[in-house]
Amino acid sequence: MAIDFGPGACTGLRGIAASLVLAAIVTTGTGVRLASAGQAELPTTRKTEPADGSGGKTVVLDPISRGIESIIKRLKPSGKTTTAPAAVRQATQAPAGTIESARELYMRGQYRPAGNAYRKLLDNREARVSAAIGLAQALSMTGKYQHAIEALDKVKDEAAKRAGWHVAMAEVLHAIGKYDEALKRAAAATELEPAWAPAIFVHGMVLETLGHKAKATAVYKTMSHTVEADTYRKDARSLVALGRIMDRYGVLSGQRASEQASNILHNYLQEAYLKADKTYWPANVTAGVFLLSKHRPSSAGKEFALALKRNPHLPDAYAGLGAIELSRWQFEKCIALADKALAIHPSHADALLLKAACLMQWRKFEQVPPIVEKVLKVNPNHLDALSLMAAVHVRLDDNEKAQPFIDRAHKINAGYYGLPLATAEWLSAGRQFELAETYYRQAIELAPEQAEPITGLGRMYLQTGDEAKALETLKKAHEIDDFRADVVNFMNLLNKMKDYMVRETDHFIVKVDGKLDAILADQVAEYMETIYSEITGDYAHEPGEKTIVEFFPTHADFSVRITGRGWIGTVGASTGRVIALVAPNSERSQFGTHNWATVLRHEYTHTVTLSATNNRIPHWFTEACAVFQQPDKRNYKFVRMLVQATRTGKLFPIKELDWGFIRPKKTGDRSLAYAQSEWVMEYIIEAKGYDKIIEMLKGFRDGLSQTEVFERIVEIPEKDFDKAFDKWAHETVKRWGFNPEPPPNYAKAVKAAKEKPADAAAQATLAVAKYYRRDRRGAEQAAKKALKLDPDNSRAQGVLAIVLASQKKYDDAIEAANRLEKLDNTTSFAPKVLSQCYIAKKDWANAITALELLQQRQPLDSYSYEQLATIYNQLGQPEKALPNLIHLHRHTMTDPKYARQIAETYRALKQYDQALTYFEEITHINPYQPNAYEAMAAIYRTNGDYGKAVAAIEKVTLLEPDSADAWAKTAMMRYLAGQAAKDPGMLRHARQAAEKSMTLDPQGRAEQVLERIDDAIEELEKPS
Repeated sequence: MAIDFGPGACTGLRGIAASLVLAAIVTTGTGVRLASAGQAELPTTRKTEPADGSGGKTVVLDPISRGIESIIKRLKPSGKTTTAPAAVRQATQAPAGTIESARELYMRGQYRPAGNAYRKLLDNREARVSAAIGLAQALSMTGKYQHAIEALDKVKDEAAKRAGWHVAMAEVLHAIGKYDEALKRAAAATELEPAWAPAIFVHGMVLETLGHKAKATAVYKTMSHTVEADTYRKDARSLVALGRIMDRYGVLSGQRASEQASNILHNYLQEAYLKADKTYWPANVTAGVFLLSKHRPSSAGKEFALALKRNPHLPDAYAGLGAIELSRWQFEKCIALADKALAIHPSHADALLLKAACLMQWRKFEQVPPIVEKVLKVNPNHLDALSLMAAVHVRLDDNEKAQPFIDRAHKINAGYYGLPLATAEWLSAGRQFELAETYYRQAIELAPEQAEPITGLGRMYLQTGDEAKALETLKKAHEIDDFRADVVNFMNLLNKMKDYMVRETDHFIVKVDGKLDAILADQVAEYMETIYSEITGDYAHEPGEKTIVEFFPTHADFSVRITGRGWIGTVGASTGRVIALVAPNSERSQFGTHNWATVLRHEYTHTVTLSATNNRIPHWFTEACAVFQQPDKRNYKFVRMLVQATRTGKLFPIKELDWGFIRPKKTGDRSLAYAQSEWVMEYIIEAKGYDKIIEMLKGFRDGLSQTEVFERIVEIPEKDFDKAFDKWAHETVKRWGFNPEPPPNYAKAVKAAKEKPADAAAQATLAVAKYYRRDRRGAEQAAKKALKLDPDNSRAQGVLAIVLASQKKYDDAIEAANRLEKLDNTTSFAPKVLSQCYIAKKDWANAITALELLQQRQPLDSYSYEQLATIYNQLGQPEKALPNLIHLHRHTMTDPKYARQIAETYRALKQYDQALTYFEEITHINPYQPNAYEAMAAIYRTNGDYGKAVAAIEKVTLLEPDSADAWAKTAMMRYLAGQAAKDPGMLRHARQAAEKSMTLDPQGRAEQVLERIDDAIEELEKPS
C-alpha cells in the first residue's frame, strides 16, 4: 500500500481546525481511532511532588505562565468540572418583549425571530444599545454583515461609552476584512473596560491578524485585570474569552501546552457551560475547536454535538464536524456538513474553506478557486483564503497565478505564517518534499512560537525517512505543544526506535525491534538485496538513496509510524523512501501472520515507482506495478472479485480508480481496486507492449496528467479506455473459464416464464434465476420444465445437474452432468458436478479424470487443485500431489500449510534444493517457527554445507534464547562445521554454545557435545 499523505482538513482554517493536518489513511476509509493503549490521552490532572518528599497530591492545573506569578496566584482552580455535578443556572422563560426573551430566541438558533424581537426594542431607550448589539449578532449568524454594521451604526452615539458595542462592531468589521477599523473599535473597548475578557480577546485577535504579535501578547497579558475583578467565574462569556486568551498568550509567550491545556479546557471552556450557564453553546463550540487543534477529533465531535443539541443552527459546529469527517476522508459527509453550515450562513468563511480543502484533498483542484473567491468576495483580506488560493496554484505548479494572492496576504500581514504553511502542507501532500521543506521553514521562521509548522516538518521528515531530523524537529514541536496527540505518539515511537537493531546493505537499511524480532533482521536484509535488481530493472529506475525498511512489533506502533495514531487497516505501507511493516506475529498483531517477503516486494515497488516519477504517479498505477510484482498476484480472492465486478458492471472507471484505494465507499472496494489496477496494467501490456509501462512512468515524471498520458503514450484516450478495457475484461473472464454475463434479473425472468410457458429458453432462464436466489426446489422444477420442452437446453441441464448434486442424488447428478458434457464440452459445470459426485462416492479414478478436466477449463479455481492434492496424498502418491500444492501455495502465500506439505514432500523425495526453497517460504509467512530453521539446518548438514547449517540453527537460539536444547543443537552444528574446516576457532565458538546450554540445563545433552568439542580441539592442537 502506498500511503498518500495530505492535510486531513481545513488547511489554513485557523478559525475551525487550526492544526488538524491529519495523515490521509488510504487503507481504512472508515476513519481512525485515537488513543490506543499506551498512546496519548487527554491529560486532566498532574501529580505534584512536594519538596519534603512526602508524596504528592493530584490537582487540576491552572497556571497561565510561570513568568506571571501574580496572575497564577489569582487564577485559582475551581476543581475538575467535567464529572462532578454542578449548580447550573437553569434556563427560564423570560418575559416577552425583553432583551432576555430576544436573547433566548438567538441562543436557540431562531435568528430571524430574534432579530425581529431585537428590532422592536430599538425604540426602547434603555434597551436600545443592547438591542442593536443583539440584532447585529443575529444578522451576523446568517452572514448579513452589512446589515449588522447598519444596526450598530444607528446607536453609535449613545453607545460610544459601551465596551460591548465596540466589541460587536470590531467582530463584524473583522469578519469583512476591515482590520484597521476593527482595531480601533477593539482598542476603544479595552480602554473602556480593561478588565472585560471579551474585549481583551477581540483586541488581541485583531492585532494578531495584522501581525502585531508583541502588542497582542501585551494585550493578552492584561487578563490580570479580569482576575482582579473576580467576577469572571460567574459569566460564561468571560470564562470562554479567558480560556481563549490563555491559549493565545501561552502560544505567543512560549509556554508549554501541558502547563495550561487541561486547565483551559476544564476550568474555563467546559466550566462555562457546566457551571456558569448550561445554555451557553459558544463554550461547546470553542472547546471543540480547541480539541481539534490538539488532534483530538473524537472529543471535539462530542463538544460540537452538545452545542448542536442546544442550538441546531450553528454554522461553526457543522464546520467543525465537517473538519472531523475530512480527517477521515469522508468527503461527501464533509461537504454535506459544510453545506449545512452554508444553508444557515451562505458566506461562512470556515465552511467555505472547509469545502475548498475537501476538494483539494479530493484532487478536484479546478473546483477550489471559485469557492475560495466566495470568501474573498465578503472579506477580500481573509488571510486563510488568500493562503489557500496561493497554495492551490503552487500545488498545480502555477506560481504566476499564486503570486497576486501572496502579495495581497503580505500587504495585510507580512509575517503571517499560515501562508507558507498552507503551501507546505499541500506540497507535502503531493510528495513534493524538497519544495515543501522550504515553505515549512519559512513558516517556522515567521512563527517560531507555533507548533503547527514544526510538527508538519517533522511529519514530513518521517515520510522521507530522515528519522533523526524528525525526532529533533518533533522535540521542538513537543517543547511548544506537548498536548498534541500526534506529536506525543510520534515522540514515544521514535524514542523506542532509537534502540532498534539495524542492518545496512548496499541498497537498504533494515530496522527491527531487537528484543522481539531479531529473527527478521538478516533475513529481510538478504531478501531485499535479492529483489533489488529485479524490480529496479523492471521499471528502469534505481532510487538515489538507500531504502529504509522498518518492522514494528505491534500494529499500534506501525499505525503511529504511518499516521500518528493507533489504527491503520493494513500490515504494510510505503511513504516513498520508507517501508513500514507490522511484524508477522499472531500474538502481537490482530492481523496475524502475513507473507513479509511478498509484502516487501509489493512495497519496494512503490518506492521504485514513486522515485521514478518524482512522486507524481497516480495511486492506482503505483499499486498496479506493485501487485504486478507479487508472486501471488492472481490469487483466488482477486479472481473472484474481478469476475464478479465484470459480470455485474462494477469495475471502476479509470478516472475513479484512485479513490477505490483512498476512500472506498463499500466493503471490498479497496481489494477490487488492487485487483483491477493490476488487471489494467496487464491489459496495457497485452494491447500495447510492456515498454508502454516504462513510458508511462516517464510521462508522469515529466508532469503529464493522466489524461495526457493515456492520450499520448497509451494511445487510448481516457474517455474511451473504460469501454475498451471492459471488452477485454469480458474476454479474459471467458478465458479463465467463467461466465462474464450478468445473472438474469429475477423479476424479468419470472415475467418472461409466465408470458412464454412453452418457451424452453425462458424456463431455463427462470431456473438459473431461481438458483441464484437459492431456491433450489424452484430451480429444479423450472429446469425440468425447460428440458421437457427442449431436452438439449444446456442451461437447464446445467442447473439440474448442480441441484441434483446438492441434494446428494449422485447417480442422477452424474447422468445429468454427462448429458451436459455431450451438449456443451466447454462448460466447467459438468466436470465440477462429476468431480463432486465421484469424490462423494470415493470413485477416485473418475474423480481425478473430472478434476483434471475442470483444471483445463477453469484453471484459476482452487477447487480442483485442493481436491487433487488431497486425493493423491490419500492414495500415497505425494509426487502427483506436488503440482497441485505448488499451485495452491502460489495463489495464496499467506498460510504456511501448503509450503510445509511441499517442503516435506521434496525432502522425502531427497530433492533438497526444492525442499529448502519451500522451508524458506514457511519462514516468510511465519518466521517465528523454530522447526522450519531446524529442518533447513538438517538439509544443509546433509548437503555438507555447514556454514549455512550453522546460520540456520542459530536462528533457533534467536527465537528460543532460554532453550538449552536450542543451544545444544547450535553447539553440535558448530562442532561439525569446525571439524569439517579443521578450525579450532570455530570449535571454541561451538564450546561457548555448549556451555550456554549447560548453564540453562546442567542435566541436558550439552555435556556430551562439550566432550566431543574438547576432544576435537585437543586433536587439532596436537603438535604435528
